[in-house]
Amino acid sequence: MKKTLTLSLALLGQLIFAQYTTPNEGKTYRIADLDALTDILTFDEASNTYLLTDDLTISANDTFLADSDYTLVISEAKLITIAGKIDINAPKEILFTSDSPGSSYFKGIRLEEGAIASFNHFKMVYGGGIRSLNEAFTMNNSEISYQYGGTSTGGAINFSRGNPIIKNSIFKFNKTPAVGSGANQAVALTFENNHLEGNNQENSNRPQINMGPSGNNPTIIRGNTIIGDRTLTRVGGISVSSLLGVPNEAIIENNTIRDNRYGITISGSNSKGKIIGNILENNNTETNPSNGGSGISIYLASNPATNFIDIFDNQIRGSLWGITNIEKGAFINLGTASRPGNNIFSNNGNGGVVYALYNNSVNPVSAIGNCWIEDQKSSEEQVENVIVHQKDNAALGVVDYSNFLCNNLGTSEVNSKRFALYPNPNHGTFTVDTKEKSSFQIFDVNGRLVHQGELKVGQNAVQTNLPKGVYILKTSQSSSKIVVK
Repeated sequence: MKKTLTLSLALLGQLIFAQYTTPNEGKTYRIADLDALTDILTFDEASNTYLLTDDLTISANDTFLADSDYTLVISEAKLITIAGKIDINAPKEILFTSDSPGSSYFKGIRLEEGAIASFNHFKMVYGGGIRSLNEAFTMNNSEISYQYGGTSTGGAINFSRGNPIIKNSIFKFNKTPAVGSGANQAVALTFENNHLEGNNQENSNRPQINMGPSGNNPTIIRGNTIIGDRTLTRVGGISVSSLLGVPNEAIIENNTIRDNRYGITISGSNSKGKIIGNILENNNTETNPSNGGSGISIYLASNPATNFIDIFDNQIRGSLWGITNIEKGAFINLGTASRPGNNIFSNNGNGGVVYALYNNSVNPVSAIGNCWIEDQKSSEEQVENVIVHQKDNAALGVVDYSNFLCNNLGTSEVNSKRFALYPNPNHGTFTVDTKEKSSFQIFDVNGRLVHQGELKVGQNAVQTNLPKGVYILKTSQSSSKIVVK
């Protein structure tokens, strides 16, 4: 039934309605359809706002479709449950929020095991997160921020199974990690080109991206910006771990990770993967170096000898430890003669000692072709002094750090081999010269996607209508600041 919302939101607690469940007849319902069926929804035409005052369930055979822009205000502690399908695809944005943002929170969205979920141009703030018990989950161009940990305690979005996909979205200042999954649940997440800032505000011992094992498919974390809150001393950047021996593969590429307790960790057992092209800076909020603070930490108690972690083309600066390799199952590859590592290390250390690589494992490490002390033509003795391995302790594996490259390898030179952007500054039109075919995305300073496209090998003319400002262009190869004047 159509109604006009005239009561103050402060009086909502005085209204008592029964929760509503759709009839399970295979029908599709828009918000206006539900408003006509139940008294738990009210509509204010002037503000284009609906008010939900009790729990709402979409039954297994039914669909909730949102294909127009509006705001849904949800009363404190109320829950939306999807047993069927939810399809949010707004022209600009659909907003779900609480009736008193910042002082009260709705319980969140629960996706049952058989549900199908798709979110595009969706913003959800001041709720209890999304608990995804289902397999079919996609999200694009959306934002999940200021969630308090209601129905979803493992993350602003917590997954239980499947191969969920999240792209071009924002996660800020959630009480819990941005995304997470259980230690005994196989979830192969694809998480690309997202902006994260200050998640896990409760400062628990969990990173902003806290994924368990991937199972038979890899977890892919690529092209994201992950900014920490420096007042939080227990919150890392990325963890993809298998603590109970479930197969695990992680591909962590081209992320920018700053100001967290640590940058990236893979731990547990039965794990392999690639950590390539990441920029890790000042991930050092840990107050006790014995407890962490690595740019990259590999901690694997047991592992097949064929399960290597390839670590190439990363820039690691300002951590308490550069890379730490721990336990007998930790097999890492930092570069070979045929594929140099091209990792750059700078100012990683604690207690007045520089630690670029600490091989706290019995396993040997090939680490050929890396820059161990940035902006310096180092001697072998100087490189030896920033690496801990068999020469320091006979029980540890030896590190082959030959062909160290700092005399001819710098950040701009590494990137220029693969990627160049000019002119810069520009007026919104520029050329990208690349040696690899790739997609590209341009983000504003708030992490919002503002332009995207495809690059071919060679020179690419890119035309945008971006207003004056600073932007970040990201590809699978690199990232570059753009100044539009």
